Amino acid sequence: MEAIARPVARVGAREGVGIILAAAVLFGTMALFVRLAAREMPPIQVTFVRFIGSFLILIVTTRGQGLRARRGAVKPLIVRGLIGAAAIALYFIAIAGAGAGLATLIQNGYPVFAASFAALLLGEAFSLRLVAALGLNVAGVALVLGPEARLHPAVAIGALAACGSALLAGGAVVAARHLRRTESASVITTWFMAVGVVVTAPALALGLPPLSVPLVLALAGVIVTSVAGQWLLHHGLGFVSVARGSLMAATSVVTAATLEALVLGQRLGPHVFAGACCMIAAVGLATDRD
Repeated sequence: MEAIARPVARVGAREGVGIILAAAVLFGTMALFVRLAAREMPPIQVTFVRFIGSFLILIVTTRGQGLRARRGAVKPLIVRGLIGAAAIALYFIAIAGAGAGLATLIQNGYPVFAASFAALLLGEAFSLRLVAALGLNVAGVALVLGPEARLHPAVAIGALAACGSALLAGGAVVAARHLRRTESASVITTWFMAVGVVVTAPALALGLPPLSVPLVLALAGVIVTSVAGQWLLHHGLGFVSVARGSLMAATSVVTAATLEALVLGQRLGPHVFAGACCMIAAVGLATDRD
């Protein structure tokens, strides 16, 4: 939280890698908290709590400076917020329906979309090394999914929501990378959360469920891991390309699957470790100089 509040020194690309990998761990942890919260609260309401809680934290820690965007940047910030809010809402719906591990797994195919959009819209390089890294990422995703590739009807909707979230997340990362050329991570994150609050506020019309201690703790976990992970991702995107950054962030599936196995007692097969190795290798390949 202190890092969000104070100005940050410029870092190099190598440090940017570490920043986004830390964000990936937080996002994977957030997925578990969402799964726990969604047991007692509709996922769209969990999404609203995520946005409103994160927004309030950012307003307090930045003393309102997070809303001070550069002139002419408001519309792009709103567009980024709309795309990101839709991606998050679909992701939380996917977690509730398909589980944290499977939803995060499918959603983390978004580096392919992000790299493609970045090459078309931002003119970022799309080298053979990055193509190979994206291929390793997809292979890792497939391996982590493993025996669960045959989806049961009960999780089909969640899987489809995760696919939609992956497409939108690719666009959101590209928008954030573009905005980082002129805006700080705090401004982008604050506006993202503000737009998300407005978009998901109608979910309150469903009526809030009774607040239990487990639900409150799970929601608190969602908020803290979300705001910290999102700020770190936006900060790191100022120093690495969309393709590299999204590949690093996609390793959140390893954290999500591991925590789900430890906390919820789901078995973690050898295919998960094989997939994790592929995803880590993809990050290493993408971060090496061309």
